[in-house]
Amino acid sequence: MENFVRISKTGQILTYVIIISIMENKNKKLTVNTQLSKSELSGASFNKMVSDYDGFFSKSQGAFKGIKKTFSPRDGFEVDPNYTTNTKVVTTVNEKFDWFNQGFKEYLDTLMSVEATNSNGAERIELVVDGVSFGNLTALELMRLRGILTSKTLDNMYNKIPVREDSVVWKPTTDGEYVGRDIFETEILTGQTRTGESEEVILKDPNIDPQHLPSNYNAKTTTKRRQVVTGDYTVQKFTGEWTHAQRANLLRRKSQLIQAITVALKEINSIEARETNLDVDKMINFLTYGDESKK
Repeated sequence: MENFVRISKTGQILTYVIIISIMENKNKKLTVNTQLSKSELSGASFNKMVSDYDGFFSKSQGAFKGIKKTFSPRDGFEVDPNYTTNTKVVTTVNEKFDWFNQGFKEYLDTLMSVEATNSNGAERIELVVDGVSFGNLTALELMRLRGILTSKTLDNMYNKIPVREDSVVWKPTTDGEYVGRDIFETEILTGQTRTGESEEVILKDPNIDPQHLPSNYNAKTTTKRRQVVTGDYTVQKFTGEWTHAQRANLLRRKSQLIQAITVALKEINSIEARETNLDVDKMINFLTYGDESKK
């Protein structure tokens, strides 16, 4: 009876361990399925986001620019409406990328987790660019990452990042409207507006004494024009665009990443191949004949 009790207890423990193992495997499968579902959803969201940014960078470049004009009229003149503009910078490239990168990170994290799960136990190699390590990745992860970075839509979007004029001197803005934002300004341009005024002037006749003009005399006149200052204006431009160098450096870093991934893939693929655990003969015979023993 004692032995029976011990066996029963052992049997209960074994049964318990088996149940736990089954539940862990079931939960693991559920987790993998959840990851796959999330990656599909996040993939669709990411592709739409890239497309939206591509369109915004192409068609809404005015959202990154601002201009402020002021005007003080001189006595007798009215305000010139051409110098009363105050167009504000709606957004900056950095602000757009703050939002974009958040979505990009979530997408990559989900997608790479799926690839890491799918390639669990596979050989890994360190991905390094300019001495910076980005982790140890499997061939599946590297190929997936390369596919994303070489995407034509992503490349188009990066190439359309709005950039400001290099010929203009820009400095970080001190304007109170843009405190805490990555916005730059030009020097304040000052000037005057002018208009032409006409004045009729009598021409002097050297042959006639002005004090003794004939009764039928018609003096000759001419119109004289002179420039009059109508007001004083200021013009200042603002921008949230990147410099040409910033955009070029981003594209260069992307190329470096792609090159490093290619090198890492070559190295990991040069590792000695291992034999598969799949019984190929058995599977093919089963597939063809339904009986793995038939030759």
